Amino acid sequence: MAPDVLVRGYEEGDRGSVVRLLARCLAYDRVDEAVFADRILRDPDFDPELNLLAMADEEVVGFVAGAPANAHLQCPAGVKLFAVASEWRQRRVATRLLDELEVRLRATGAGHAVAMAAGNNRLTQGLDVRYTAALCFLAARGYERTGVTQDMMVDLERTDLGTATAEAAAAAAGIRFRRATAADRDWLHEGVARELAYPAPGAHLGRRWAYLATLGLGHPPAAVQVAEEAASDAFLGFGATHVARWGVLGPMGVAERARGRGVGAVLLKRCLRDLRADGFEQGEIYSVGPIAFCAKTVQAVVSRVLYQFAKRL
Repeated sequence: MAPDVLVRGYEEGDRGSVVRLLARCLAYDRVDEAVFADRILRDPDFDPELNLLAMADEEVVGFVAGAPANAHLQCPAGVKLFAVASEWRQRRVATRLLDELEVRLRATGAGHAVAMAAGNNRLTQGLDVRYTAALCFLAARGYERTGVTQDMMVDLERTDLGTATAEAAAAAAGIRFRRATAADRDWLHEGVARELAYPAPGAHLGRRWAYLATLGLGHPPAAVQVAEEAASDAFLGFGATHVARWGVLGPMGVAERARGRGVGAVLLKRCLRDLRADGFEQGEIYSVGPIAFCAKTVQAVVSRVLYQFAKRL
């Protein structure tokens, strides 16, 4: 038990202490000041009352980041991440944090909570299976596993990322590849939302991917590669880096009418070249669906397996 622990909302002066806690506890996520600011504080729906600290003797011993639902951006309510200092585990600190967060999520009108794919700016699309204690904790709280996803890794120094031949063939077929610019914002947003939307409500593509795609336009140079019809400038596909998380590729998608024409392979390699140009020796691909495609095209290997959870509140 931890009767001397106070649970409260996040305050501006807490940033350094929370980042240090997360850096110690989240061994597989490399959380630092920049990551915390990007994934938590700059989330469009950031709410300090849904980001809770557990305090003991003025020390941060636990933290949970929560997020409300955002129907427009197709984001469910739930848990984005949580951590408890090792010396405070098995003392119900995580239980108190999640209890309070779930109460506050219900007060926003949420009927369900997901873990960990909540919010707009997510650290991951699920819980890394190597966090065994966290997996057991969520299951004990009634969170049921709803899916699995995986990240993949590419050796950027040894893998052939050339696309000249493929791009020449695509050009002959009327397809052009280029880096997006700030002037493409509306075209990119509309194209992704229109061409990559699933018909089912609550899908993760469509408006959510359009939001992520346009985030990449804020990097110098823009961290978005696009494919378009040369004759009409119609959107055919995109790939973004540094938007799902700094240093990773994703999301990436190709319009249905352009699939099977080599568009995805060119976008994948162009984006990986961007990561290499930014100094990365290993290219991480975020939450990969087409495992076989990435393995065959760029010899990518699965680097992380992540479980997704949900619970009725």
